[in-house]
Amino acid sequence: MDFNEKGGSAMRLSDENLRGRTVIAADGQAIGEIAALFLDSDGWRVESLQVKLRNEVADQLGAKRGMFHGGTLELPIRIVQSVGDAVVLSVASVELKQVLPKAGDASAAH
Repeated sequence: MDFNEKGGSAMRLSDENLRGRTVIAADGQAIGEIAALFLDSDGWRVESLQVKLRNEVADQLGAKRGMFHGGTLELPIRIVQSVGDAVVLSVASVELKQVLPKAGDASAAH
């Protein structure tokens, strides 16, 4: 995970201090918070983030959610623009529908 901010200086981040950080889409909408990181076992690099969506965002995107658990969305690292106090995406919230798993997709089980 090469999140470079502040003039190219690398920031060392752990799963523990990333979980719970707010995720903000490029249009400024807070869409949820980081729930988990997914690693590529070959290169030991973060390949995606699991975001626990805010209820209104889950409804807006049509993401599945239950009464006792919020909707989640797995986002590829390539759409992360920066990481600071919050994680900022390079795409607007309405574009996130394209990232939602299709019905019957194996990754829909997350």
